[in-house]
Amino acid sequence: MAKPIKITIGGYLSQNFTTSFLTIFLPLFFIGALVFIIKISALTASIQINFTEMLQLFSFNLPSILFYTLPVSFLVAVVVTLLRLSNDNELMALFALGAKAKSIMYRFFFISILFSIILLILSLGLMPKTKQQFSSFKHEKATQAQVNINPSKLGQKFGNLFVYVQSKEGSTLKDVVIYNKDKAHSNQLFIAKSANIKNENSLVTLTLNSGSGYTFSKDQLKEINYQQMQVFQNLNSDEFTYHSIVNYWIEMSKTWRKGKILFFIYISLIPMMALYIIASFAIINPRYQKSYAYHILGLTTIGLYAMATLLKNQGTPLMLVVSIVVTSLIGIVLFRRNVQRYF
Repeated sequence: MAKPIKITIGGYLSQNFTTSFLTIFLPLFFIGALVFIIKISALTASIQINFTEMLQLFSFNLPSILFYTLPVSFLVAVVVTLLRLSNDNELMALFALGAKAKSIMYRFFFISILFSIILLILSLGLMPKTKQQFSSFKHEKATQAQVNINPSKLGQKFGNLFVYVQSKEGSTLKDVVIYNKDKAHSNQLFIAKSANIKNENSLVTLTLNSGSGYTFSKDQLKEINYQQMQVFQNLNSDEFTYHSIVNYWIEMSKTWRKGKILFFIYISLIPMMALYIIASFAIINPRYQKSYAYHILGLTTIGLYAMATLLKNQGTPLMLVVSIVVTSLIGIVLFRRNVQRYF
C-alpha cells in the first residue's frame, strides 16, 4: 500500500508559486535573451567574434536579463497563484480550517525578501562588474582590429595613418603604402617593399623596409629613401580602466548618472513593496467578489516603474526612502482593508 505524501501548507503554497513563476519567467527570459543576442550580433559589424566569444558576451548580459525579468515575473506569479487558489476555493478551505490570511502571506513575504536580495546582488554587484567586462572585451577586440591589417583592402588605419597592403605572407606585409593627411602641415606618403608589425604591451611597432617617403604641399615636395623606418602606435592611449564595485558607484555618483543606483535599489525592492498591494486584490471569495487583480497588477507595475524612472532622472536618497515607505504602507493598508479583516 502506497504511503500518503505529507505536505505542509507552506510547502503547498511554494509549490504552486514555483509552477506559476516558471511558467511566466521562462518566456520572459527567452524574450530578453533574444533581445540581447540581437544586440550582440550587431557588434559583428565592427568586430569579429566566434561562437565561444558570443557565449561569453551573453554571460556578461545575463545579470541584466535576470534583473529586468525577475520583478515582473514575481508579481505576475503571485497574482496567478493566489487567484487560482481563490477561484478553486482552496484558500477558502484553509480559512475555514482556521488559517489566517496574514500567516499565509508570510510565506510569500519570505520569498519576496529572497527575490529582493537576489535583485540587489544582481544590480549593485554583478551588473557593474559584467558591464565593465563587456566594455573591456569590446576594447580588446577593437585593439586587435587596429593591429590586424588585411591585404588588398582600402580604408584601413594604423593610428592616424591610412595603410594599404598589396599582399601578406605570414606576419610580413608586402608592397605597403602609407598615407598621412595632415591639414595643418604637409601631407606624407610612404612606400615600402615590406613591413612587419610587432605588438608588445599594446605598443605596436610598424617597421618599414626598403622604401621611400614623400612630404608634399602646394609649394614643395620632399623625398627621402630609407632602408628601415619605424612607426609607433600606443594602443593604451584610450585603455579601458576597470573599477572595483565600490569605486564604480563612487565614480557614478559624481556624474549625471548618479540616479542609477536609486533606480536599481527601488526596482530591487519591488517584490517586497508590491506584494501586499497585489495580494489585496488576488485573495478573494469567488462566490461574492469579482476579481480586479490583473487590472491592479498592470496599474501597480506601471506606477512602480514610473516612480523608478523618476528616481533615476530626478531622484534623491530622501525621495527613495519616502517612496519605499509610502508604497509599503499603501500595500499594508489595502491588505488589512480588503483581506485581513475578512480572513
